[in-house]
Amino acid sequence: MCGIIGIHSNIKNKHIFYEIFEGLMCLQHRGQDSVGISNEHSVKKYDGLVKYAFQSENISDLLCQNYMGHVRYGTNGLSNDIQPFYSIFPRRISLCHNGNITNTKEIKEMIYEKYHILIDTQSDSEIILSIFSCKLYELLHNDTNIISDDKIYWVINFLHEVLEGSYSLLIIIKDYGMISIRDKRGIRPLIYGKKDNNYIIASESVALNLLNYKIIRDLMPGESIIFKNNTSDPIFHYYQDSFLTPCLFEYIYFARPDSIIDNINVNEARIKIGNLLGTLIKKSWSHYTDIDYIIPVPDTSITFANGIQEELNIPLREGFIKNRYIDRTFIMKNKNIIQQNIKRKLSGIENSFKDKNVLIVDDSIVRGNTCKHVISMVKNYGCKKIYFASCSPVIKNTNKYGIYIPTRKELISFKRNEEEIRKELQVDYLIYNDLDKIIACLKELNNKIKNFEISMFL
Repeated sequence: MCGIIGIHSNIKNKHIFYEIFEGLMCLQHRGQDSVGISNEHSVKKYDGLVKYAFQSENISDLLCQNYMGHVRYGTNGLSNDIQPFYSIFPRRISLCHNGNITNTKEIKEMIYEKYHILIDTQSDSEIILSIFSCKLYELLHNDTNIISDDKIYWVINFLHEVLEGSYSLLIIIKDYGMISIRDKRGIRPLIYGKKDNNYIIASESVALNLLNYKIIRDLMPGESIIFKNNTSDPIFHYYQDSFLTPCLFEYIYFARPDSIIDNINVNEARIKIGNLLGTLIKKSWSHYTDIDYIIPVPDTSITFANGIQEELNIPLREGFIKNRYIDRTFIMKNKNIIQQNIKRKLSGIENSFKDKNVLIVDDSIVRGNTCKHVISMVKNYGCKKIYFASCSPVIKNTNKYGIYIPTRKELISFKRNEEEIRKELQVDYLIYNDLDKIIACLKELNNKIKNFEISMFL
């Protein structure tokens, strides 16, 4: 999972760079490993957070019609594989990618057999760029000065045919324009909008709202939008063998609550998912009325807790203070750093727990690191009973579409049932949300979605 944003202007405008920068700040929650910005001529890349990059420099002194940016949450590749990537073959092409390609080995072999190019990289994003460049070169027949729309359609269709997995893409081709592509299952989000004569593409609608762009709609699965230089209106291209299967975990954790993804308001979805969990608590725990306070683990759980509170009619109380200067620990990969930052991230308010029975609400239980820290802290404050609720269903498997969980052994659910997980967490009561009910709830919010990507819950 990463965050991407691209802006196309009908006139050459270096000020778009600043809008890309602000948009990336808005998408920082989607990736914090590195950041990069590219136009048709230049690429600037940095490790770390957006706020520490691009402070005193512009990306280029050259005026451009197309800019794009990327914040990285590394799943494949090395730590220094910072996007955007670029190629000078058959002309300068730069690419941003959000998602995970699952058949990279086969693609490498195909590129070697067909184009006699040996690709030495672990980055699936670089592999996409390689195959795009190779196919475009093949279609141009050595005449790299002329790129027709038909040839671009052929290349896009070829990508859809050979790529498996998730891929929301932004591609800038020098002297041609910018292309946005959403994979044929629409696993990762991509939305576009317009302001004056400028068009924007981004992973989440919050970036469009921040920059005062009017939201037009989400890209459909298998849809591409081509913004050509010196052309006022975009061109739309569709891959026929497509169906919408967005990632369920976007609504539970990844996306900001003020985003809209595939016509589902994330905040509304989380309240309703909280309602579901509240109803389930009523049915499962007849003694739930002895709970004094509902206390969410900030920040994602707060919206869910509001939904639970509506059902249980138990006071919602702040019990944890989050250090706003600590990054998201879920998307960190080093275990020692995760543990250190969990301790730095959350502190408790003792009088919210002392001699109380509390329902602690978390968005999900993945490895259990945050939960164990929170529970230990609460016990030290003198809490009498701990009820623990996960707004997510049990996470049983790794996710190959852009969520970094290398092996099932890392999961707290590995070789444990719910009662064994409860004992491992050392809480009095534990409850998970119901997968089927969550899916039904989201389908009510958008009845055009028939399926969700749920492999991590199976």
